[in-house]
Amino acid sequence: MTATNDPDSLSTLHGLVSRTYPPEVPTVPSLVEARYFYYGLPSQPRLVARSSTYIWLEPTGLEAYPGEKELTPLGYDHPLQAIWEPIVGPAMVAYLDAQGVQWTSLDPVRIGSAGDLSPPVIVWIGVRPGSLSAEAGVEVAMHCKGLLSAHSIDDIHVEIRESEVFRSAGPKMYKPARTSNPTARAHEPFSTALGLPICAELTPSIEGTGGFFISDPRYPGKLYLVTAQHVLFPPGKDSNELYQYRNCSQPRKNVLLFGEAVIEKHTKAIESEIGGQHLIVGQLECWLAAADQTNEEDPEAKRKEIESQSEKARKTIKALETLFVDVSRDWKKQKNRVLGHVVLSPPISFGVREEGFTEDWAVVEIDASKVDATNFVGNVIDLGTTISIDELTAWMYPHPANRPSFMYPTNCLLLFYDTIPDEEMWKLSLRTRDHDNEPCIMVVKRGYASGLTVGRLNTIRSFTRVLIQGQPGQMSKEVAVLPRNTKLGPFSWPGDSGSATCLTAPTLLPLISSASAC
Repeated sequence: MTATNDPDSLSTLHGLVSRTYPPEVPTVPSLVEARYFYYGLPSQPRLVARSSTYIWLEPTGLEAYPGEKELTPLGYDHPLQAIWEPIVGPAMVAYLDAQGVQWTSLDPVRIGSAGDLSPPVIVWIGVRPGSLSAEAGVEVAMHCKGLLSAHSIDDIHVEIRESEVFRSAGPKMYKPARTSNPTARAHEPFSTALGLPICAELTPSIEGTGGFFISDPRYPGKLYLVTAQHVLFPPGKDSNELYQYRNCSQPRKNVLLFGEAVIEKHTKAIESEIGGQHLIVGQLECWLAAADQTNEEDPEAKRKEIESQSEKARKTIKALETLFVDVSRDWKKQKNRVLGHVVLSPPISFGVREEGFTEDWAVVEIDASKVDATNFVGNVIDLGTTISIDELTAWMYPHPANRPSFMYPTNCLLLFYDTIPDEEMWKLSLRTRDHDNEPCIMVVKRGYASGLTVGRLNTIRSFTRVLIQGQPGQMSKEVAVLPRNTKLGPFSWPGDSGSATCLTAPTLLPLISSASAC
């Protein structure tokens, strides 16, 4: 057989080898397989072991790369749904704990080649990097596979990758600007729209995202912001205990809008935008000087067009320069960035109540000097100017057969005002289909770190565990949001903790509390 770099040929060869020489038990992955097995996933985690026995072939040739992989939700009608939370998941957790495995998450997902119509279902176990050898990993994967087979589920394999679930947090605010405003993009981080970059005053280098606003009828006129507890009480920096602000004689736990690095980033971004507009003006002036020498059919019309564009760029420069002066004067001093103070924050708890969820929230009373009736427009996500209307609509409804119900708001502000109970989360309309024509639930969020992103809600809960100072923490359940597709990167980044995730509107889902490599 002659050598070839053709992907289809490699795929065929892979199938032939796997069918012809199937090993009886899984083998320890090679260094190359461990590194590239998850090629195409946003974090490309390292493979530790797997229960499957097919032979992974190393790509060859000058520009040979493995086929890209993609994560997709489990789906609604798989038999694992009925036994995962009450039986199989807890059994795996008990086994892993008994073996001393430093696991961080158990995610039932589909992982296959990008574009696969029906990718295989995998129980994806995350372990702390460097904590589990490949040899021991094979034994763990095989035992967990056995737990599945014991309940007549033989079509699911177990894969173990290195991954950590991490909880890190990246003058009056402005009213969200209309997209016609030349400073709209630079203006957005300083507005009252959701996605506020926040941090505790005592830990300004550990940042997260403000989730959503609430009010309390007992205290009319006051506004509160809900975020993740660990953003404002970082593990290792603060004790994990109840905090409650009772009276003004008690020291306040202040919350800042922007840490030092973030305010510097945004001021530099304004300067960069000003510089870009100056380049545009310079180029337009060159075109204007040469307008009479061009072969335009109507040079006078062309001249007027260039003059109009130049005038628009000059006005944009003036507006941006004014914004830069205001931001530098009003926001660079830390004392001017106090957004409010924490009034209630229970300790982070895992496996809470019968459902076993994570409880990770804090409430911040907003200083009326920052947000009041003149600049508050409700719980809105600013869809911004960087993603076009048609592109975002296509993201929310990725399959052409969908009949979009998402209506892009005329003011670019996606308003939501309702929540969804957990028991109803899995009863949503199945009309929306992803690019593989599978039913899916599309969600959107704006986080301080990753900005505006769209993802797919998994249809089954994950088991997670955070390692605290190297020691295993308590197990909990969380709902995973998977990337919209393999090209766009993860749904959230470190620094997005606390941000609100919502359906197309007007419904709010739980806050982002953690992330793991996917």
